[in-house]
Amino acid sequence: MQSKRLSVLNNRSENDLRYGILLNNITHSTLRGNRISRIRQQAGAGAVSGNDGKALFVYNAQYNRIEANRFADSDIGIHLTAGSEDNRVTGNAFVNNRQQVMYVGTRAQQWNGNYWSNYLGWDLADDGVGDTPFEPNDAMDRLLWRYPAAKVLMDSPAVLALRWVQRRFPVFRPQGVRDSAPLMRIPDAVTADPAIQGANTP
Repeated sequence: MQSKRLSVLNNRSENDLRYGILLNNITHSTLRGNRISRIRQQAGAGAVSGNDGKALFVYNAQYNRIEANRFADSDIGIHLTAGSEDNRVTGNAFVNNRQQVMYVGTRAQQWNGNYWSNYLGWDLADDGVGDTPFEPNDAMDRLLWRYPAAKVLMDSPAVLALRWVQRRFPVFRPQGVRDSAPLMRIPDAVTADPAIQGANTP
């Protein structure tokens, strides 16, 4: 918290509660090679609605490099809020998170070259990069963030119709995260295990 020029490298966080890694008021730092998975909120009577487990929680953090990390099997892959903008997010793998990104902000965020397990685009050029951009959130997501009780309507015909309209008519699309070069497979830098690499280094 309240630090700068940190190097957060090659850590593991598995089956933790609420957060895998939390960046709170962090600037000009590097988060690379970390593997964060199965982050959930506490189940049972103590569970708080809307307090999902976040593989990476970025709060009021700017000008950081977030690259070659794996965020997997969590409630939320990455949650950015409180002015967490101008971060470089590239070469990461977002795998099977219930919600890949939760971005609470008003400025468009341009990310490039990440892998998304729920990307449904194609690669006609066969260069490993999707031909259409990936936008993980829409206006309905924002509505559900503000009113968590409305999640029961997630798969209702009305919500599905509104999401269809947003896809067809971009004028209704809110500012948010956009990956203009989504990867078709997980990057080698993410699939390689740093612990094994270190053990094999002479």
